[in-house]
Amino acid sequence: QKVEKIIFNCVHCILINQKRGKKEGLLHPLQKEDTPLHTYHIDHLGHLESTNKNYKYALAIIDAFTKCVWIYPTKSTTSAEVIAKLEIQKAVFGSPFHIISDRGTAFTSGDFADYCAKEKIKHHAITTGLPRANGQIERIYQTIISVLSKLSLENPNKWYKFTNELQQTINSTYQRNIDTTPF
Repeated sequence: QKVEKIIFNCVHCILINQKRGKKEGLLHPLQKEDTPLHTYHIDHLGHLESTNKNYKYALAIIDAFTKCVWIYPTKSTTSAEVIAKLEIQKAVFGSPFHIISDRGTAFTSGDFADYCAKEKIKHHAITTGLPRANGQIERIYQTIISVLSKLSLENPNKWYKFTNELQQTINSTYQRNIDTTPF
C-alpha cells in the first residue's frame, strides 16, 4: 500500500505511465456572437407541482449575449409547445439565428427540425449526459427553482403566477459578466 502511494505520487511515474481506458475528447467551444438575440439557450424545467391550469413544466429561454431570460409555463414538453412559445418570441423579437438545447424529445423531433429549417435557425443539440455544455440555462434553473419555490410557498400549485415577476427580477438584476442588466 505504501509502495502504491509512492508510485501514484511519483512525478516520473506519472509522466511515464500511460493512461489506460477511454481517451478524453477535446471540447469544442461554441463561438460567441456579440449580437443581442442571435443565440438562444433553451430547455425545460420540471416536472413541477401540477397546477389547476395543468402546467407541469417551465420552458426557459436565455439570450446568450444579453443574458435576458424568458420563462413560459407549459403543460408538456412537446415540440408543439416549444414552437408555440418560440412563435411568441418571434412576434416580438424575431427568430434567433442559433438555438442551443439538450437532446430532449421536444428538440430532437422532426417538427422542431422542420420549424428550425423554416425559420432558418441553426440548432445545436449538446452532448447527452453533459449538461454543462448548455451551462447558461442550467445555471439559471437553479435560480428559477429556488425563487419559484419561495414565492409559491403558500400555494405550490400556483407557481406559474410568479413566472412574470421572476422573469422581470432576473432581467433587472446586474449581471457581472456583461457588466450591466439584461434590460
